[in-house]
Amino acid sequence: MSDFTIVDGEAQIHNPQLYTTWLDRPDYIEALAASPSPEVTAIKRLLIEFEAELARMVRDGTVQEKVEEVMTRFIADDYIQHDPNAPGNGRALLIEHFRRVPLSGATPPPVVSVIVEGDLGCVMMKEPLADPTAPGQTYDWYMITVFRVRNGKLAEHWSTFRKMASPFPPQKN
Repeated sequence: MSDFTIVDGEAQIHNPQLYTTWLDRPDYIEALAASPSPEVTAIKRLLIEFEAELARMVRDGTVQEKVEEVMTRFIADDYIQHDPNAPGNGRALLIEHFRRVPLSGATPPPVVSVIVEGDLGCVMMKEPLADPTAPGQTYDWYMITVFRVRNGKLAEHWSTFRKMASPFPPQKN
């Protein structure tokens, strides 16, 4: 059996190790991005690669060194942000926002599905977590985020985040 299968557009992960290696698995990314439409495949690949680059920066602790290059590659200059915890619109503000991301060194959860409708792409990530109601068991936690794609770049973003009093802990100098 393979480490994963794609069923109805969603990756079913059979090997738990894939939760930490997904971003370095071109076979996984290509299978997840596959579509009969080359335009849809291109949008899916863009969204998955963006999430993989963010995950690499967090995992490798290289946000400060790579955030500007990654954001310039993927994000439109006039990017519109709908996350209430982000400082506002524009690629420059998004770069500054990511410079403050606390680093855990853990690999962020894998993209398991991308749905594309026109210029909108919905990215679904999944992470098994300890079930607080059933000791010794896990449940699947899904995260959803939506992007508008324009001219091959991410132009707008919506997320399910609630506004927090202080989204990031104070930086240590």
